[in-house]
Amino acid sequence: MQIDLQSPLRRLAFGVVVLAPLGVYLLFTARAFWAAYLARQPGVREIETAIRLEPSNSEYRAVLARNQALSVATVDDAIANLRSAVQLNPYRSSYWLDLAGSYQISGRIEEQAEAVQRAAAADPMTPHVASEAANFFLIEGDVAKALPYFRTVLANDPDSVDSTLQLCWRASGDTNQMFEQALPQKSNVYLAFLRFLVSKQDIGAAKIAWERLMKLQQSFPAKLALPYFRLLIAGKEVGAASTGWQQLAQVDEEIRRYQASPANLVVNGGFEETLLNGGFDWWYEPNPHAKLAIDTDQFYTGSRSLSVLFDGRNAPDAGIAQFVPVKPDMDYEFSAESKTQDMDSASGPRFAVGDAYTFTSYALTDDLLGSNFWHRQQARFHTGSKTNLIFVKITRDPPGPLIRGKLWVDDVKIVEVSGSGSPH
Repeated sequence: MQIDLQSPLRRLAFGVVVLAPLGVYLLFTARAFWAAYLARQPGVREIETAIRLEPSNSEYRAVLARNQALSVATVDDAIANLRSAVQLNPYRSSYWLDLAGSYQISGRIEEQAEAVQRAAAADPMTPHVASEAANFFLIEGDVAKALPYFRTVLANDPDSVDSTLQLCWRASGDTNQMFEQALPQKSNVYLAFLRFLVSKQDIGAAKIAWERLMKLQQSFPAKLALPYFRLLIAGKEVGAASTGWQQLAQVDEEIRRYQASPANLVVNGGFEETLLNGGFDWWYEPNPHAKLAIDTDQFYTGSRSLSVLFDGRNAPDAGIAQFVPVKPDMDYEFSAESKTQDMDSASGPRFAVGDAYTFTSYALTDDLLGSNFWHRQQARFHTGSKTNLIFVKITRDPPGPLIRGKLWVDDVKIVEVSGSGSPH
């Protein structure tokens, strides 16, 4: 269909029909632009004008309220504007938090609590909102209400895990309550809490935390749990440490290679696995005069051995040992393969076995001197009536003389001698 625009009146009418919507659009756009400009100005009058221009814009009311909340005289006006803002947009947590702050200034605690909860409900996964809610209820002394909000913080803000755990613990002090109300079921958070309890030397709470961690059945690097085993061993909790070590193997396949067996109670006795420096593997510490290394060229069996290089200065021991759970009043046999090269000292290295807590000596082999090809050192010993943990280490007795040379060690073993025990 064609429209005849030859008539001036028709052309005018057509222009009005075409341009009127554009004019309305430009009018609204200009008003919105001007309102936005005014809202950015510091004066209250400008913001009020912006609200009159755009009465449905919740942000302008919130901006005005923030200005009014700075003065106690106008805090009621701030509350009124913030209430309008949350009615226009109830999904902005910042409005609810500002409203809660205004209620706090007015001493309206119950309404403040409601506004805080509405903020958290509007933005349930944001850590800083949950933190505001948690701290409010903590200040009010309502720990049971605060802890679930802290759970949101712990689940979503890795950088604040340690500080949040400390805050929760000061408020609660109850391990079970922490797990039930504050901790998200995430292994990294459970491990952080375990690490915190270990730092507090709280063995009882740490054992509860460990059981909770194991029930998660979530994998994690075993090395992160080693401080827990140090705490248990230092606290003479050998049974708990042994059980925990077996449990750890269920969540970390690597640790399955670090389990004792009847054929050898020494873990990683052939040094075929990476040394963990903790748990029931080998423990070691830097020694400037006895350099430890894994040697893949010299070995008795397998493909690796431990080497110790003495530099000619005083080194009372090699700086490496392992703790081995044993039975009280039982016979055992120790053995190890060793090789030496140019070992020169008045007191060479020896293998020593003893009670981990009383330091009672059970076995001390002959010292190793000179250059010798692989040969076995072995000894039988009987544990004491209360012994449940022994150490195995490379030591020197006496420890004082200077020492130079190289030692290789492989196939360290301890086995229970069958049919042994207390004589009847």
